[in-house]
Amino acid sequence: MHSLRDTQTKIRPYGALTLRRARHVREWLAEASQEPVTLLLLGIKDLKQINDRLGRAVGDAAIRRVGQQIRAFAEQQLSPIRLMAKMPGREFMLVVDGNAGGKQLELAAQKLLEMVSVDLGEGDAPLHINARLGIALSRPNESRPNLAARAADALAKAYGRKGKRYVVAEAQTPFNPAMEQVDIALRSALAAREIVIVLQPQFEVLSGRLVGAEALARLNHPQLGEISAGDLFASADRCDLREELSHLIQEKAINIAAAWPAALSDLRLAVNLGAEELTETYGTHLLELLALAGFAPERLTLELTEESLIRDLDRTAEQLELLRAKGMRIAVDDFGTGYSSLAYLKSLPLDYLKIDKGMTPDIVGTGKDRIIMRAIIAMAKALGMAIIAEGVEKAEELEMLQAEGCDYFQGFLRSPPLAPAEFERFALRAN
Repeated sequence: MHSLRDTQTKIRPYGALTLRRARHVREWLAEASQEPVTLLLLGIKDLKQINDRLGRAVGDAAIRRVGQQIRAFAEQQLSPIRLMAKMPGREFMLVVDGNAGGKQLELAAQKLLEMVSVDLGEGDAPLHINARLGIALSRPNESRPNLAARAADALAKAYGRKGKRYVVAEAQTPFNPAMEQVDIALRSALAAREIVIVLQPQFEVLSGRLVGAEALARLNHPQLGEISAGDLFASADRCDLREELSHLIQEKAINIAAAWPAALSDLRLAVNLGAEELTETYGTHLLELLALAGFAPERLTLELTEESLIRDLDRTAEQLELLRAKGMRIAVDDFGTGYSSLAYLKSLPLDYLKIDKGMTPDIVGTGKDRIIMRAIIAMAKALGMAIIAEGVEKAEELEMLQAEGCDYFQGFLRSPPLAPAEFERFALRAN
């Protein structure tokens, strides 16, 4: 059995020490093999701070440098390598023959972390890369996806640990198989850009006219079936890949909307955004994306949840003002499920308030329910915001929303979320 020692054994089966892409990880995970291996998952803990402070281009350069350092370390220390790959976002995977473990494994882990935890910058702004490492040794008859899941769980624990910067997964580390499968599927889908966009039509209440669509994400997985946007973002939060997922959805949705025919040029597109993405460079990134796609900023709405909005009101307000100055509109998403604080409603530059789908049935509920809904609509109107109701499924709901002054709605009453081609056909008929 091989171990984590410096040998001259020939590298197997992916050839020379090349930093592979995540599709090779998918191939490796799909192979049926019971040969003992050690899986190391390395993540860059402070990449977001680098992107926020110095820009994404600098962060990307730091990732490339770390990849070079990992390769150099692997050539010296981790023969024979079965696979070395760059994963989505800030992670790298090393698969090594053998699972000897013990002191030898700990020394190798420490040396790897020391090598990549170095200053990468020059001059007045040095970049300190702070890495974390999750390690899993294969067990007899363990599937490779389970092994990868245990390594990911170990890395997640390492991110939150002070002191020792690596965690070795215990042989009986408990995990939720379904949850871990979604995490693995997300990493793979981000690398292969396999996230699917569907479009939820939005209508004007008074006229019934189609006015735009909200972009939603899905992932069609051969074993897990359709994975919803909620499950994808929950997974992204566990894996610290929310920014990567959100940016891919925005990019795909904007390119889809930019390809709409001229007859649909009056339709708006709404995309979701986390306030944590509102860095100093986000606006520039988004404007470049819009220019490249040929989609006017004036047709774009950014939807942010209540919870994300209140994390840093001053910074959020500043960034949203910059985006609105370029013509974009801002919506509070899922209103009624979070903090519902009047403070941020008066402090932030907002155009729309979206009533959460869980509250829409209240409009035909008890007298108190209707009073609350009426008060929400009146408050938003007084603050100069238009109202969008989500989850409208019944004609009586729409009638009462109209009576209370709601401006726009979306929901199964008129249409479920549609694939891009289906939405285009639907929109052309509606117009």
